[in-house]
Amino acid sequence: MKLLSRLDENFLRGRSCLLRINLDIKEPNEKNWRLQAVVPTIKYLLEHGSKIKILSHRGRPEGEDKELLLAPVMKILSKIVGQELDYLENVRFNSLEHKNDHQFAEELAKNGDFYVNDDFATSHRPHTSISAITSHLPSFAGLLLEKEVRVLTRVREHPSQPLVIIIGGIKIADKAAAIDYLYDKTEAFLMGSAYIDQEDPTLQKEKVIIPSDWSTDNSHERDIGPQTIQQYQEVISGAKTIIWSGPVGLIELPKFRNGSRAVAEAITKTDSFAIAGGGDTSRFLIEEGVADMFDFISTGGGAMLDFLANKELPGLEALKK
Repeated sequence: MKLLSRLDENFLRGRSCLLRINLDIKEPNEKNWRLQAVVPTIKYLLEHGSKIKILSHRGRPEGEDKELLLAPVMKILSKIVGQELDYLENVRFNSLEHKNDHQFAEELAKNGDFYVNDDFATSHRPHTSISAITSHLPSFAGLLLEKEVRVLTRVREHPSQPLVIIIGGIKIADKAAAIDYLYDKTEAFLMGSAYIDQEDPTLQKEKVIIPSDWSTDNSHERDIGPQTIQQYQEVISGAKTIIWSGPVGLIELPKFRNGSRAVAEAITKTDSFAIAGGGDTSRFLIEEGVADMFDFISTGGGAMLDFLANKELPGLEALKK
């Protein structure tokens, strides 16, 4: 990929950058990890004399939706950066965004002299503002995207052993490919979701550990139980590389945060290289005050796992052409 960090200052000065970032945040605040993560690229562009127009999305609207305007998030981002930032409205208000449409891409391209993708979290989507846009402007990877690729490549290809992967959240089926690809390199996969299909062949593998007990609510499994917590803590204690994707319980309810809290505490007690990914996981770590104790927090959930599964991410492939 061509990198923003390697561009000559003469190229940047006086030119307008169409900057794709991730503003898909339900309740924006200044501590939000995704907002903080894009600040270095924004400041880099401004310090090198570029003008910026932000390109992003929120939610999955069907047409225009006042609840999903970018204004509330942009107001906070501008405050963090220290100046008002220009932006285009939610690109998903246009149905052509999902179709990787070149006519829509051409319209977007009129708003900049060059394009920078700093939205790793959406780069696994073949969308117009992620992929097709690169055919209409000189295109580069931002500082965040560059760092995501560098760190995750290291973990995927050359993890320090033993490697332990913790998988929670709802979209368990989406994570099977990562389990298959990393299976031979991994000591154990610790499953922490109540949404698993125990008949799934992937979950029958020897290294895949399913919770043995649960904390329940009206007979519904909501969090891993004390026996599972102890078992997972023992496995984590011996790890040299840890990947965590998805909380292991229903963290929205305080009484079902114990499992995720115990996992986080166990990780911070190791000397492992620890990374976490996804919006729910990063938000939880920030709320618990332990985010700074992780070596890296990826802005991507599905994108991180697709990358770890060695899948081609449309946003990255577009930047290579």
